[in-house]
Amino acid sequence: MRGEPHIPSLKSFVIAASILREMQAQQGGSPKRIPIIVCLKESAEHPESGVQSSKEEIKKFLRDKCDQLNDSDFYVFASLFPDDIKKLAELTQWVYQLWLDETTYAHLLSSTDTVKATSCWRTFDARGKGITWAVMDTGINADHPHFATWNTVNKTLSKNLSSSATLDDQDGHGTHVAGIIAGMVPPWPEGKPYRAATFVEEEGDSPQINDLTGPPSGVAPLATLLNIKVLNDDGTGSASAAIRGLEYLRKLNDVSRGIQVDGVNMSLGYPFDPKSYGCGYSPLCQEVARAVESGLIVVISCGNWGYGKVAMATGEQAAVAVVSSITDPANTEAAISVGSVHKSAPHRYGVSYFSSKGPTADGRMKPDLVAPGEKIISCHAHPEQGFHYKEASGTSAAAPHVSGAIAAFLSGHQEFRGDPEGVKQIFIKTATDLGRDDAYQGAGMIDLLRAMMSV
Repeated sequence: MRGEPHIPSLKSFVIAASILREMQAQQGGSPKRIPIIVCLKESAEHPESGVQSSKEEIKKFLRDKCDQLNDSDFYVFASLFPDDIKKLAELTQWVYQLWLDETTYAHLLSSTDTVKATSCWRTFDARGKGITWAVMDTGINADHPHFATWNTVNKTLSKNLSSSATLDDQDGHGTHVAGIIAGMVPPWPEGKPYRAATFVEEEGDSPQINDLTGPPSGVAPLATLLNIKVLNDDGTGSASAAIRGLEYLRKLNDVSRGIQVDGVNMSLGYPFDPKSYGCGYSPLCQEVARAVESGLIVVISCGNWGYGKVAMATGEQAAVAVVSSITDPANTEAAISVGSVHKSAPHRYGVSYFSSKGPTADGRMKPDLVAPGEKIISCHAHPEQGFHYKEASGTSAAAPHVSGAIAAFLSGHQEFRGDPEGVKQIFIKTATDLGRDDAYQGAGMIDLLRAMMSV
């Protein structure tokens, strides 16, 4: 006998389902604070002020109800007990919706040849000079010789928006990401090569330390980096910190006659729940869209959720590819969302098994591009441990290849600075088709040389 057909239930709400689940889980126990994002209503009495009057009223209401209160142009961020969330939700004259302040996670050099960066260095001298790229991550060890030689990191404009007390990178993820985008080390003294940590299955978590055959370089070695720390020292962070980071970058350009920052790399994200909000329209996704509209190029890793297991009728576990597994904020249409491929033989091995796959939950093509993301050698944040570089994998390593390639491209085609959509279309049209499904590879693998020669 057939059961009742599934009929989706779509209802308007003030408190998002993700918050309600957290509140229900606390019933019967000691109340704990829940981090939320308050989406504000525009003022009916003062339309010229937008959401500002609502923001001030909400901040007054929250002032004695939370230990830390932050805001951005369009949102208020707070951690509240369940009872206070219920009271806040009743203020519908100022509150539009309440969202969970999601926990973001870090998504983790022959690869420079794979994206044809070295060819562009020789042919066009496109090395990123004069271009500034922000890295929103766990921080950057700016004193690493990879960055210190050319003063790659602009410490003046760097900013800490994480819960950490320091701008330094204690986790290592951000330094590894940054080293793929920019920087390079000078040739080493005779007999003292740089060393890298690599990992093999049989050795577990103990690295093998190897001498490198040459000095590593970022894809755009002469580009300048901004260290925008939005992830904590354990590699996790909040959507609100990322929102504030994007707003900071957007305003850097707003107050300047020229372009202070050309783009930003976000190798971070969190799983997307289509029941909570429209795909690509979470508060963080909307802030990404604002950044792009302001002229920033935003490059985001798609996530490492493209692989899973299902239980068969026999009870056995079968490995499967997980489609529609793109994480937020990579679901943002305006962003350049990046998946991962093999670092030196992408045509043979194709898209990495772990790389999150499209389409988006509402049917759009993502990822936009793919780039090397397997066993990538880049900077180790703690060279005092005996090695300057280390191997890491993930879409976190793929996205900075695209960021570096675009920075290199802009240094040779300055007329495209401040034109995110134009740059995105150039790289999509010139990508290399790997012969894989669009839901896996998007437009294909980034090709810097072809992009440089197309305009």
